[in-house]
Amino acid sequence: MTTPHLETLPPSDNPYKDFRYFYCDGMPLRPAPKRRTEKPSWSTARHTLFDKWHRVRDDWSYDTPQTRLLDDHMWQTDEYGNQVAEMFRRVGAKKARADFELALNEGIDKVENPEPELVALFEQLDNIPEWIDLEAAERGRVAYYNVTRMAEKITFAFGYWATTLEDRTSSATGETQMFEINPLQRGIETANFFVNLGLHGVFDRFSEGFKSAARVRLIHAQANRGLDKLWGPERYNEYSWPINSSHMISGEGWFALVPLAIDEFFGRQHSGKEWDDVAMYWAYVLYVMGGEERIIPKTGDEMRKMTSFLFANGGQSSKYRVQVATSLMNIYEMMGERAALEALAGVSLIVGDEDTRFMVKDTKWESWDWSEVAKEMEAQGRAEAAELKKLDESPDAPQRLAQRAKEGNPPWMGALRSKIQWAKDNGIDIPKNYQLHDDSVVAHN
Repeated sequence: MTTPHLETLPPSDNPYKDFRYFYCDGMPLRPAPKRRTEKPSWSTARHTLFDKWHRVRDDWSYDTPQTRLLDDHMWQTDEYGNQVAEMFRRVGAKKARADFELALNEGIDKVENPEPELVALFEQLDNIPEWIDLEAAERGRVAYYNVTRMAEKITFAFGYWATTLEDRTSSATGETQMFEINPLQRGIETANFFVNLGLHGVFDRFSEGFKSAARVRLIHAQANRGLDKLWGPERYNEYSWPINSSHMISGEGWFALVPLAIDEFFGRQHSGKEWDDVAMYWAYVLYVMGGEERIIPKTGDEMRKMTSFLFANGGQSSKYRVQVATSLMNIYEMMGERAALEALAGVSLIVGDEDTRFMVKDTKWESWDWSEVAKEMEAQGRAEAAELKKLDESPDAPQRLAQRAKEGNPPWMGALRSKIQWAKDNGIDIPKNYQLHDDSVVAHN
């Protein structure tokens, strides 16, 4: 990720008028939206994850080609996805969904008289760029697949913590109310998405992983479009898009980087090549999900530095914090009180006790004591890391890791199975079709 030192435009009093366009190479860069906190946020998490790799800044002195591009792309979103979301509104969700699913499952050439927005989207989806090294990406999938079970468990909890604390994500999640209206479906769809991304064959155009990524891209675009129209120019001028391009890219940090970094926190190191391969694995995922190529990290170093910078921009939640935290923790409690306790205990190991407690401030979980459970989980994580570290040093390690990655039990599978089993035990049929925003209130704006 390199770019010449380009001019940066002065701040605007009306970004909705001045900055609402799609960047082209060589243009002057837009300055970042107003930083959400006086100092970079999520400090404990960033120091825990990145101190061994690079200088972690606790002031806003970031100034690299990568951070300047990320600042600029906070003003824009997925161009093709946004156009398709508009098309859904224009032609109606029923027809638009049928055409989208046919194109996704059989190819755009099977759709009779496809809308131009759909043609453009699948022109992009059907042409993976040459810079994405699929052999390296498969090695990255294998490395991601073979993290410790404790890293899996904590990554899942970290995703819930970050959803609550990242101000744009918290605000968008709270406004759409999907975790209140359809909590189990949203939870199952999220877990199913990550499971499908981890399965062998994900790089096939018609794999379940590819299709899940495209469907999540669309649901993001639908929510983004609807919330943007609901909130209007004033909100855009302060926050930019509800889901902007740079913060969408940060998902690589939440879900691809964190498992490896937690492994290392527990004592199992990963080579620079493994980090690079995982970055390439998620470069493929992010491309399918509408990530801008110029800001997608292509190496482990770029991935870590990008994540550190965007975590610094995460902010301290929104007015929906209690609502979002409660709905997410209730999903854990469906699985049992111990699951909720372990979620808070596990994430506290990475983000610190203070930031964990802030997530659940003013809820019933605020007063919980998870300190002993955190010690137990750290001990278990270190034991798992030591065991895998020993296996990593054996001559047959590459073959063993590759074989395990074909077994159909990737990270997030345990979470998916537990939710499906809970629904089955309670006589509830939960779809996994990613269509919640086809007819939601937000989609009708």
